[in-house]
Amino acid sequence: MIFRKNLLNKAIVISLFSVPASELLAQVPTSSNIAIAKADAEKVATGEVSGVVSDAVRGGFLVGAEVRLSGVNVVAVTDSEGHYTFRSVPVGQYTVDASYLGRPSRQTTVTVSDNEVSAVNVVLGATGDDNQVIESMVVKGVRSQAESESRALQMQRSSNAIINVVSADAVGQFPDQNIAAALSRLPGIAVQRDQGQERSVSLRGAPSRWSTISFDGVNVIAPSGKSARTDTVPAAIGSAVLVRKAVTPAMQGESLAGNIDIITRGAFDYPGFKAAVNVGAGYNDLGGTDQNEIGGFVANTFADGRFGMLLSASRYERNMITDNFETDWENGEDSEDREPGFEDRAWADAHQNKLYRLNRSNSAYSGRFDFRPSNAHSFFFSSIYTEFTDDELRNAHEFDFDDGATKTDESAITRGYADIRTGNTALQGTIYGVEMDSSLNSNKTVESIFTNTLGGEQRFGVWDASWRLNYSNSRSESGPAVKSSWRSPRGENALSQRPTVVYDFTDRNNHSVKLFETIVNSDGSLSQGLPKRSLDPQDYEFVRIQNTDRLQDSKSSSVRLDLSREMTLFDQSVDVQFGVQYDDRSKKDTRQTLEISSAALSTAGVAYPSTDDFAINDPYQGALPLGYDFRYFSDTGIRDLWSDLAGQGLVEVLTDDSATNDYEVTEKVLASYAMATTYFSWGNILAGARIEQVKNTGSALVLFGDDYQSVKVGSDNIEVFPSVHLNWDINDELKLRVSANSGAARPDFTILRPNFNFSDEDESISGGNPLAGPEKAIGGDVYLEWYMPSGGFLSVGAYYKALDDVLFTVYQPRFGSDVLNQGDIDRSNYSYTTTDNGGEGHIAGFEVSVSQTLEPFTESLNLPEWVGGFGFRGNLTLNDSESETPDGRKVQLPGSSDMIYNLALSYEQYGLSTRLSWQYRTKWIDSIGNGDILGDGFWDEVGRLDFKVDYTINDYVNVYLEANNLLEEPGVRYEGEHTRVSEYEEFGRRYMIGLRMNF
Repeated sequence: MIFRKNLLNKAIVISLFSVPASELLAQVPTSSNIAIAKADAEKVATGEVSGVVSDAVRGGFLVGAEVRLSGVNVVAVTDSEGHYTFRSVPVGQYTVDASYLGRPSRQTTVTVSDNEVSAVNVVLGATGDDNQVIESMVVKGVRSQAESESRALQMQRSSNAIINVVSADAVGQFPDQNIAAALSRLPGIAVQRDQGQERSVSLRGAPSRWSTISFDGVNVIAPSGKSARTDTVPAAIGSAVLVRKAVTPAMQGESLAGNIDIITRGAFDYPGFKAAVNVGAGYNDLGGTDQNEIGGFVANTFADGRFGMLLSASRYERNMITDNFETDWENGEDSEDREPGFEDRAWADAHQNKLYRLNRSNSAYSGRFDFRPSNAHSFFFSSIYTEFTDDELRNAHEFDFDDGATKTDESAITRGYADIRTGNTALQGTIYGVEMDSSLNSNKTVESIFTNTLGGEQRFGVWDASWRLNYSNSRSESGPAVKSSWRSPRGENALSQRPTVVYDFTDRNNHSVKLFETIVNSDGSLSQGLPKRSLDPQDYEFVRIQNTDRLQDSKSSSVRLDLSREMTLFDQSVDVQFGVQYDDRSKKDTRQTLEISSAALSTAGVAYPSTDDFAINDPYQGALPLGYDFRYFSDTGIRDLWSDLAGQGLVEVLTDDSATNDYEVTEKVLASYAMATTYFSWGNILAGARIEQVKNTGSALVLFGDDYQSVKVGSDNIEVFPSVHLNWDINDELKLRVSANSGAARPDFTILRPNFNFSDEDESISGGNPLAGPEKAIGGDVYLEWYMPSGGFLSVGAYYKALDDVLFTVYQPRFGSDVLNQGDIDRSNYSYTTTDNGGEGHIAGFEVSVSQTLEPFTESLNLPEWVGGFGFRGNLTLNDSESETPDGRKVQLPGSSDMIYNLALSYEQYGLSTRLSWQYRTKWIDSIGNGDILGDGFWDEVGRLDFKVDYTINDYVNVYLEANNLLEEPGVRYEGEHTRVSEYEEFGRRYMIGLRMNF
C-alpha cells in the first residue's frame, strides 16, 4: 500500500504543478507535427513552415533530422518520410537550420506570410543552388554500417526519451535472422537462447516479461503469453527497431522495463518506386544441415502521391542438430543416502541424453495501404502476419539411477545409488541394474501473430488527432504431437536385463556414462559384466503412445485516440497531448490428449510394439560422445504406428488432461494520460501521468475429489504511473537526459488461471495463481550522450528501479496434498510449481557505449586512406539486483546478469564491409530453489563470436557472408554449484552466403 500511495502522490503533484506533455508520434523519435506557439494573448498573424529533408549522398529521406527556426526554442524532427512542420509561426523572416549526424548542417532563409505555408526542402550533403555534393562528403564506396549507425544515432539523439535504435542497413536487411538477435548488439540488452537460437531479451537486467512488443507503436501479445519473445519476428520485417528504456505516459503501463517497437516500412518512406530482394543459403557445422533465407519488399505511390502501397515477405529456415545432456540433482535428505553427513551431500538421481533433430523457420508477410486526400488528413491500413514453426524429433534416453533404490540404513546389499559405502560420489561411481526410460517424440509447433491496424492522422484547426483501431490474434498451435514412452523390462529377472552404469560427471562439458551388463550373483549381490555397446529394442518395453493437440489462442481489440495541440504557457512554447485507450484481451488454452497404453493392448490381446518398428539406420549426427550406440526413429514411422494402433480401437481420451489444463482468462484495460513537452532555449521537459484500470477474470475446471467443477475468479485494480523526462542540450555535441518514471507489469495469463495441471509421466504438477498481483517499479535514469565532431559517439548512464511484488516461479519437491489423487493414483508426492509475489527489491546499473572510426584522423595522423575504414564499437552494462522471494530469501533478480558487454571491430571501405563481434554476459538465475543445499538454478556465463562480411558491387547488388558462434559456445545450466551441471547443449557453427539486390 505504501508503494501505491507514493505513486498516487507523485501523480497528484505532477498533475497540479506541471504541464501535461507531448511525445513524438507513437513514441517514434520523429515528428511531422511539432509546432511553435509564439503568439501571445493578442491575435498575431501567423503562417506555417514545412518541408522535407533528404540526403544528397545516398538519396532518399533523412529520418530523425533536427530542424530549427532562428529565435524559437522548438525543435522539429523529421518523420519516416523526412517531413517536418512548424505551425503558428509569426510572420517574418527566419533562418531554417537542418542538421543530421554525418552530414554538414545547412541553413536556408524563409519568409513566413500570414495564413500561408512556406515550403523549405533541404538537401543535406549538398551545397549551392544546384545541390552539388560537397567534396568532403564523397564516399569511397557504399558504407552501409556507417550509414545505418548514423541513422540509429540520429533517431536516438532527436528523441525526447531514453531510447536505443537498431536500424536496417542501406539495402533494408539486418545481419541477423530475428529481432532478438538484432537487439542483442545494443547496450544493456541481454539475450536468452533456446537451442542456440535467440529467443527473448532482457532490458537492463529485468525479466523479459517486463518488456512489451509493439508494431508501429501498437502493443501485441506474444503467442505463448505476455513475455517479449522475439524469435517469432524475423528481423527483415522492420526498417528499424526502437528500444525505449524509460516509460513515458503515452506508453502502456505494463512496459515496466521498456518497450520494443518494430517500425515497419511504408510506401511514403521512399521518394518513388522502391524494391529490395535478399536470398541466402547456408550450412550448419553440427550435423551438416542446411539453412536458407529469402525476403524482400516492393513499394510505390500512385495518383500524384495520394495513394501508397507496400508489400513485404521474408522467410528464414534452418535445419539443425543439437548435442544435449541433462542431469537431475536431489539433496541428500531427499535421497536414499543415510550415512553420516548426508544433509550436506547432493546426488544425481537421473541422467539423460536428449538428441534433437529440428527444423525451424521464421516467416513474415505484411502490407500497408496509405491514402492521403489532403495535407491535413491521412489514413492507413496495415496488416502483419508473422509465423515461427518448430518441427522437432527427439530421442531421449534417461538412466533412472534411483529407481528401486533403498535407503542405506535399511539394506546391506546395495545397487550403489547415493551410497558412499561403495566409494560412489556425486560426480563418479557405479550403479547396478539401472532402469532406462526412453521417450521418442515428434512435436510440431506453430506460433503466429496476426495484427491489423486501421489508423489516421487528422488536423482540425489547432488540434491534431491520431487514432488507431487494432485487432490482433496470437496463436500457439502444438500438434499433432506424437509422444511414445518406453522403459526397461520389469519382472523377476529385471535386474539382469538392465545395464550397470559407470558415470563420470567430473567434466562439465561431458557427463559420460558407460554401460555394462549386470550380473546377479547367487547371494543377491550385483556385479559388473561385459561392456554394453548399444541400446537395442529388447532393452525396452512399451509403456504408452500419446497424440496431443493444443491451442493457445490470444485475441486483442484496441481503440486509441491521441489529441495534441500547441500553446504558450508562462511565455514558453508547450506541446500538450492527451489520450485514451481501451484494450480487450483474452487467452483461451485448450488441449486434447489421446492415449494408447500397454494396459489397453494387453486387454485387447494385441502384441506390444517395439522401437524397432519405426527405427532408421541414419548415422549419429551429433559430436558429443555418448558411450553407447542407438538408432534414430522415423517421423513417418512413429505416426504410422499411432495410426495402426488407433485403427484397432485402442485409443482412450484423457479427459483429465484437458480438464486440468484448459482455461480462459480475460483482461480489460481502460487507460488515459495527459502529458506535455515544454521547450526552452536549452532543451525541453516532458512530464505527465497515466492512469489505468484493469479488470481480470479467469475460468477453468477444478478437480474436487473425483469431480470437476467450474470455477471463475476475478480482480479489479487501478494504477497511476507518473513520469518526468528532462533533455538538456548542453551544447551542439553534449546532451544530458534525466528521467523519473514508474510502471507495473501485470501477471501473464497463464499465471492468472484458477486451476492445476499435472503430468503422470513426469510426476509433476503446476498451478495458476489468480490472486497474483502486478509487479511494480519506480525509478530514475541519468544519461550523458556525446555526439562527437569526429562522427563518434560516447554515452554514459546510470539507472535505478525500486521494485515491489516481484513474481517468482516457486518450486516444491512435493505437492503435499491428496486433492488431486484419483483412484489408485497418488499425486501427493509429485513436484509442484506455481507463481507468487515476493517482496521488495531493486535493480541498479551503469551503462557505457562508444563507437568511433579512424577515418576522421587519417589526415591529421598522416595515415593512408585505407586505414580510415577501421572502426570500433562497444558497450558495457554493470548490474546489481536483489529481490525477495515469497519465502523471504534475498536473491539476485532472475534473468539478471551482473555484467553484459558487446565488442565489435569493423572495417568498411571501398564497398567492403566487415564486422567481428563478441557478445558476453555473466551467469543469471533461471529458477528459484527452495533454500536447500542444491540452491537456485543458473544459466552459466556465455559468450558468442560472430563474423560478417559483405561487398557492394554497385548501387544495386551486394553479396555477403555471415558466420555465427565461431567458438561453438555451449549453453550450460547448473544447480547451486558450478560442478552440478543440470543441462549442457551445443549447437555448432553456422554459415550463410547470400545476395541482396536493391532497386
